[in-house]
Amino acid sequence: MRLFLGAAFCALILMCVPGSAREMPSQSLIQQHKEMLYPTVLVTVSSGGGSGTVIYSDKRGDDVVSLILTNHHVISGHVKVEKEWNPIKEKKIEVERRRPVKIDLFEYNNYSDSIGTVGRRALIVAYDEKRDLALLQITDTERKMPYVASLYPEKKDGGPWIFDKVFAVGAGLGKPPFPTGGMLAGFGKDRSGLSLWLATAPIIFGNSGGALFVHSQRGKYELIGVPSQVSVFGWSVVPHMGWSRPITEIRYFLRKNNFGYILGDVEKEPKDD
Repeated sequence: MRLFLGAAFCALILMCVPGSAREMPSQSLIQQHKEMLYPTVLVTVSSGGGSGTVIYSDKRGDDVVSLILTNHHVISGHVKVEKEWNPIKEKKIEVERRRPVKIDLFEYNNYSDSIGTVGRRALIVAYDEKRDLALLQITDTERKMPYVASLYPEKKDGGPWIFDKVFAVGAGLGKPPFPTGGMLAGFGKDRSGLSLWLATAPIIFGNSGGALFVHSQRGKYELIGVPSQVSVFGWSVVPHMGWSRPITEIRYFLRKNNFGYILGDVEKEPKDD
């Protein structure tokens, strides 16, 4: 009897231990992990950091190119414009310097259990201060990223729509990426007249640069925005009123900086002189 009770007690303990064996998640949950959680990374700079999302990883020419979308304000401290003496022009000119940032790719057991990170170095290849967007390129040119988020395409079916269920995913407070759920709640503009979309999926410090996803008519979870700021009422933060830079602004940003191939744009062949 004692042996039986002891064995039963041990089994109960094992069932309660995080990371112990458990039932396989459903196919829909596995899809959510692969399409939303796994492409999310932690972006670290000297003054702090935020989140980012892998939106491209493929071979271009002889090298693999892997690109991460984030907010400009996450990496702005690593972009400096300084005046330096130019001996040819015989005057001081403005010179921009961009420092590399650190990317942490998360690894998992049992689909959901974060077991650590793999660090990567990344360069700031494009940014737009007004749109609060930035693009980072991982310096590893040999290995493809195993998980890449899909961008919501330009389709005739329109959308997304208010009341669409959405998920905000990011490494909030520097923790392993986690999702929150809500709905798309509104379309607005900032003081510059640029678009912002409101969602009720709660976000917190560190979510900046992550992603806002919707389950589209194509049966996939697709990125429709980058969480950029949270609403404030007086001295209080209102986390369930988060504003994201929408896919419309993301498309403009990518094309303006010659990354339209991420969107599937056909690249023009250079003309002979």
